[in-house]
Amino acid sequence: MSIRSRVAAVATSVALAGAGMLGLASPASAGTTALICPSYPQIIDGSGGHKGARISCTGGSFFLAIRCETLDARKYRYWHYGNWAASGGTSTVWCDRYAKIIAAEPRTE
Repeated sequence: MSIRSRVAAVATSVALAGAGMLGLASPASAGTTALICPSYPQIIDGSGGHKGARISCTGGSFFLAIRCETLDARKYRYWHYGNWAASGGTSTVWCDRYAKIIAAEPRTE
């Protein structure tokens, strides 16, 4: 399966449940090394209404990307990107205030 197919599969399979659980399939990194994320992204609450997520992965450097949606009537959607992390590290990312996370995926590029 190509990286684009895997990313598309991840994008369509990720869903945020009412309890704050996030379903995620880990995409493979470019090349022969696969990125392994043994757990789902952990949803975290920040100050002032911020929602965020973090994940730890192995198999190469990566970052976590989250799709956010505002809670107002416009329901504006946008992506935020976490820090680059080395294999075994943790990437953390936050939505703006008064927005929810609707998708999350670790990325290698």
